[in-house]
Amino acid sequence: MEKGDMIRQEKYHETKKHGLREFPFNIYPCSIPGDFQNVALHWHEEMEIISIKKGQGNVVVDRVVYEVEEGDVMAVFPGQLHAIYGFEDQRMDYENIIFSLSLLMGAEEDLCTERFLFPLAREQVREPLFKRRGMEGYEAFAGCIQALDCVSEERGTGYQLAVKGQLYTFLYLAFQSGLTLWEKRPGRARERIKQVLGYIEEHYGEEFDISQAAGMCFYSQSHFMKYFKQYAGQPFVSYLNDYRLSRAGGFLRTTGDTVTEIAVRCGFDNLSYFNRLFRRKYGMTPKEYRES
Repeated sequence: MEKGDMIRQEKYHETKKHGLREFPFNIYPCSIPGDFQNVALHWHEEMEIISIKKGQGNVVVDRVVYEVEEGDVMAVFPGQLHAIYGFEDQRMDYENIIFSLSLLMGAEEDLCTERFLFPLAREQVREPLFKRRGMEGYEAFAGCIQALDCVSEERGTGYQLAVKGQLYTFLYLAFQSGLTLWEKRPGRARERIKQVLGYIEEHYGEEFDISQAAGMCFYSQSHFMKYFKQYAGQPFVSYLNDYRLSRAGGFLRTTGDTVTEIAVRCGFDNLSYFNRLFRRKYGMTPKEYRES
């Protein structure tokens, strides 16, 4: 898989299309911090399977922190807010298997589509799937991932049929393991956090502080700060600065604008503060980052 196909990590609502339009499925090898420092809080309509290949880290899904290690399997369902962090000074290699549920859907009257796939697509899954060696059913889930890796690598004639077969099997195992659904989509709390993240995505260069973010959610500042950290795995200010720095890194790679211009565009009026945060995130100055 080419690096150019990697997910845009700075987008909280990921809209990148994975795979071909007629076959929306793809596998991405990823590394923290090899490819990026972390995967910031985001969500998408696709389903995502995370397979940890080496090392340890944290996956945060809807306010719950899962400490993951080599061999672990996690499935994140549509609409679930999630983030991925490595442990300090430790590399974590993992694999993202991302696909649209439309790949598996039949006509509206199809029993599998109506009873099982539609509820997943409607964001009704209560929690992610997490399996570790020694847990009941682990070997079957791991076997699906191994099979997906093999057929995707070989890409023999009709490999798409094998991919669909393994995905159906994976979902069958998920329901067999006790996957639970809300009767309808989750309430306002998660949607309010999504609203804040969406505002940051559109207005990251403007002044935006905790009081404004809390006001958007109709929370007190203290309640908002606690709630946001549970979802994102990091404080609000850290998330905001990290998002702004990610955008700044993109502008340094793709434009000839000065460092000062980029800093101001990304919401940093104090250049020395911007440089200090940038170096902390990327391990080099903005100028060195551009030259590299």
